[in-house]
This record gives sequence, structure tokens and C-alpha cells, in this order.
Amino acid sequence: MENLAELLFAAASDDRLTLFSTIAKEKLRLTQLAAKLSASTQETSRHLSRLQDARLIEKGSDGCFTLTSFGKALEDVLPSLRFLAQHRAYFLSHELSALPYEFVERIGELELGAFAHGIGGILNHTTTVFREAKSHVWLASDNVMDLSTIGGQAACGDVRVRILVPLGSLAGAPSLSAEQASRIELRLLPKVHAGLALNEKTAGVAFPDLSGKIDFNSGFAGADPKFRKWCADLFTLGWNEGKTL
Repeated sequence: MENLAELLFAAASDDRLTLFSTIAKEKLRLTQLAAKLSASTQETSRHLSRLQDARLIEKGSDGCFTLTSFGKALEDVLPSLRFLAQHRAYFLSHELSALPYEFVERIGELELGAFAHGIGGILNHTTTVFREAKSHVWLASDNVMDLSTIGGQAACGDVRVRILVPLGSLAGAPSLSAEQASRIELRLLPKVHAGLALNEKTAGVAFPDLSGKIDFNSGFAGADPKFRKWCADLFTLGWNEGKTL
């Protein structure tokens, strides 16, 4: 714990975190880093010394600072910490524990997504997913879905729709027309752990609240490739484990 406390102390500064992130992107000298920080060279040098003492950065013979191998390993972890810290209020009332652990470890891949609050934001995202889809739409929900409405939204015959829902959630759902059924595939899981809506370019995700029910009043959406891949990988895992209706 002592080593962890020392590391957290070294990182406990907005300026030092800015320097660390800047150095992770490019090799720079003291004067260049001071300009990036809008600080004096003396102040910047003190911050750099702290990072050097923690073995996060090192100074090369050319006078440029770079990350150490340890610093590079920490940089791989930071996106998850930044994402969770940025949305602390949200995650105080929402659960990640039901997700496969791999996706909790990778949660930083959602960092470049935008927070969407209110049912209107979620519905707008879903509408955008259908409107802009060229090849496919993937949906996951723990709610009963109106399949006839979904069939109508997927108006383009080239767009294939895949839907993941919990076992028993389709009881009483209206039958699909033959044309709709040709474009919509359903698979069932014992439990769906996150709400998802994505196409080949953009994605959105909603997490369960503390009661375990997916909260579609808030979530995250984005077109960043890492963000979309996280969502697509989670959907694909569920799809491969699901049972065909």
C-alpha cells in the first residue's frame, strides 16, 4: 500500500496529470512542456521531478522527456480511471458489477462517448442508429420491445436487425410480418446486463441502476471506434451465448 500511496501522491495534481498525458503523446523538452502548461520553467521542473521520482517519466540525452515502461503501463490504465472519475455521480447510482469482468477492465474505451441524459436523448440516439444504418442495427434490452415498430424503423431492405432480450420478455408481443421477419433476428439470454443500440458507425450503451434494471433515462453514446468496439464486443458476446427464438 505504501507504493500505491506514493504513486497516487505523485499523480495528485492536475498539472502533473496534464504533463504525464502530454508526454505520453510526444517527446518534449522542459521549455515546451512549460508552454503547454502555461507555467514557469521552475514550476514545471518541480512537477517533472515528482513524476521522475515516481519513475513515471525519464529525461533522455536529447533533453526530451518520455514515459518509462512503467509509465506506459499506467497510461493504459488511466482511461478507465478518468472515465469513472468524470462520471462519478452516474456510477454512484448505476452498476457495472453484472458485466463480464473483461468489459469492466475495458471501461475506459467509453471515455470519448458523450453522456446522454433524459429519455429523449436515448430515443434520439436509437432513432439515429436506425436512420444512419447502412448494413445492420444491433439492439439489446431488458424491456419488452415493440417488434412491429422496430420492423418499420428498419425500412431499408438491406439493413439487418439483431435483437437480444431476456427469456420470456416476448410473451404477448405482436407477430412480425413475413417481410419484417426476414430482416429481424432474435436471440434470448437469461439476463441482459446492458442496453445497447448500435450500427456500423455509432453506438450507445445504458447501464443498470442499483435495482438491477437497465436505466434507459441516461447512458453514453459515441462514434469513436474504441467506444463502438466496446459496445459491439459486448453485444457479440451475448449474441454468441444467446438462444435462437
